[in-house]
Amino acid sequence: MLLFSMAHPAGAAATPAEPPLVSEVLAQLRRTGIRLIYSSQEIPPGLRARNAVQGTTVAQRLRSLLEPLHLQARPLAGGGYVIVPESASAPARPRRRREAAPVVLPLEQVVVQTSRYETSVSAGVTAGREALENSPETHNDAVRALQVIPGTTAAGYTARTHVRGSQDDEVLFRYDGVTLHEPFHLKELQSLFSAVDPMAVDSVTAWTGIAPIEYGGKIGGVVQMRPRRITRSTVDLQLSQQGASAMLGTTVDRGRGTVFADLRLQNQYAPVGWIDTGVGRPTLNDLIVHGTWRVGTGTRLAAGVLAIDDHRKYFSTEAAQSKGVAGGEYYEWLRFDHRFSAAVSSVTLLSGEQSHENVSGLVNEPNIVTGQLFEHSSHTIYTLRQELRGAPATRWVWHAGAEATSITLADRSSGYAAFSAPFFPDLQPSASVLADESIGAQAVTYALYGSLRWRATRRTAVDLGVRRDARRFRDGPADAQWNVRANVREALTPRTTLRLGWGQESQADVLDPRMSGGRVVPTPARRLSQTDFGLDHRFAGGAAARAELYYKDEGSAFSQSTDLFSPFALLPELAVDGVRVTSLRSRMYGAELSLTSDPSRALSGSVSYVWSRAEDRIAGLWVPRAWDEPNAVKLNVLWRQSPFTVAAALTWHSGWPYTPLLASSSTWTDPAAVRLAFAPLNSARLGSFFTTDLRIAWQRRLGVGEFQAFLNVYDLTDAHSICCRSYSVTRSPDGIYRLVTTGSPWLNLTPVLGVRWHY
Repeated sequence: MLLFSMAHPAGAAATPAEPPLVSEVLAQLRRTGIRLIYSSQEIPPGLRARNAVQGTTVAQRLRSLLEPLHLQARPLAGGGYVIVPESASAPARPRRRREAAPVVLPLEQVVVQTSRYETSVSAGVTAGREALENSPETHNDAVRALQVIPGTTAAGYTARTHVRGSQDDEVLFRYDGVTLHEPFHLKELQSLFSAVDPMAVDSVTAWTGIAPIEYGGKIGGVVQMRPRRITRSTVDLQLSQQGASAMLGTTVDRGRGTVFADLRLQNQYAPVGWIDTGVGRPTLNDLIVHGTWRVGTGTRLAAGVLAIDDHRKYFSTEAAQSKGVAGGEYYEWLRFDHRFSAAVSSVTLLSGEQSHENVSGLVNEPNIVTGQLFEHSSHTIYTLRQELRGAPATRWVWHAGAEATSITLADRSSGYAAFSAPFFPDLQPSASVLADESIGAQAVTYALYGSLRWRATRRTAVDLGVRRDARRFRDGPADAQWNVRANVREALTPRTTLRLGWGQESQADVLDPRMSGGRVVPTPARRLSQTDFGLDHRFAGGAAARAELYYKDEGSAFSQSTDLFSPFALLPELAVDGVRVTSLRSRMYGAELSLTSDPSRALSGSVSYVWSRAEDRIAGLWVPRAWDEPNAVKLNVLWRQSPFTVAAALTWHSGWPYTPLLASSSTWTDPAAVRLAFAPLNSARLGSFFTTDLRIAWQRRLGVGEFQAFLNVYDLTDAHSICCRSYSVTRSPDGIYRLVTTGSPWLNLTPVLGVRWHY
């Protein structure tokens, strides 16, 4: 829920010596009754003015604010202004006092940035860079912006997110339009961090409901990250117990081009050490380099590189398990944006990804299991995407696109595990388990999609989209799916908006096939239909309220391996609690209520309540998913009084389900006389989860740039919310074995102290 107040960054209440945020100046003008329309791409949430705003009239104030940023305010028919880029081709001429002629813009050529929800037909939520950096809830992680939206859940300290009950691998991530597959560090340890530094992000837009048709391939949610916008020479340095990061950027040829590089190094002081002090000392690095170049008035080139390095990692947990991992990922892309005319534009994107990982591990849990595992995996992905947009009339906008992707992958694993009684034979089919699999596959995927947006009346807008996705393996079958989405937005009053959405979506994965008889057996496509109903209201004082209802029905069968005890198993392939669960159908439904105050005030906040269910149809019964939480509350408070900024986030939700281990006896001398069995799947619940995160920042304007010192405290109340249960067997000197049950907490009280300097 903090994302609502986050859209006005924590630094919005600037010190007198600091240029104000452009979005805040425009918000002040809107509150006086001035109608302003502008694109969040032209005026991102973190953009600051070049100098103090001057002038006595609205036109003068807008001119002094926008001209240094190469923008202009053009009068609209019916009153108000639309903010657009300056026309570089227009000849220089003296300014006249006569107002320009009013213009009429077609539907969706611009987006009204309300600092809460975009007013496109489908409802997306946008947060700026400063909000991501200053929020205690995001843990200085761009991908975690999704977790602060009502209706999303996360398994404690992890960057993976369940969106309205969906699986955590059903979220689409894009950076500058490039699809990022699994953009996480420490994938084998619950993906504790994402690979995108907020310093390299200008804003993040997320959809938890029905996203625009151009976002396909995932059925859970969408996270679109826009690269940092460079308007002048910029340096941003940060050092904390979590690591160090540096961002350098500059403009080229009087603003025609820009370039920035962002390097982040995370070390042994990262919070993974607080989760388990014996987990080891991982070294996590990522680098983003991004450049743009404007050719004429209608063409823009962009190129980028994202490198992820997870080498030199070693883990051990109580001397029972150890795991070494060396891996990395590398993305590169070239983007070409061109405007053919005022009504037609295109985007061409060519991207590539290379990924590799080597894993070696040992497990030696006394009286339970011993084994070892070796894995090697790699894949290469190339994607070409072409999109066209047009606005043939003031009430119509069309959008068409095509995408082709080539994938080559190789996976090789070998190992064994030997289980001891009584864990054998009731919990495993045999005394030993062998892991010996080799997969080599080539695949191509295709997508064709299009949408039509129509402003039926001044109050009603409709968005209809159709998509066709297909995949084909070289040595396996081919399949295809049709997807349809529809959104309607109705302005009931100038301050109240009704939204209705319906869609059928599919997810056909290509990176996790199996081999059978020398042929590729792809994972079956997942099919989901969902219905959304939303009501938004803006109050006169700047506050906003939202009510949302949703129902998601996944009618396709889905089978996956899961660990019933601990999600932090270093070697899940050799874990005693690994079982395969097959769901014939799934349903997710809920209601979300939220209220936020005016984020421009010195003291602001937000609160949300969510009632939801996420269930699978297994063996004729509806079984709650492991992340099912019927009730959830989020409360956020932000206080700004120069030179201090204080933010607090409180989260509470119902305990998650778990599967108990049933033993015929808690002690024994003869292992063969004891029987162990799993209780019905997710038939018990952990205690409720509660945490409070706090961030205190102090900033001071220096002769050059600005200095900031900050303290982040995660789980301030040290609530020790239990995440999972683990089991071990001990043997006393008298020969008696005992089954020991341990409840492990999520991240406990964790302080992170840091400093930052930027200009």
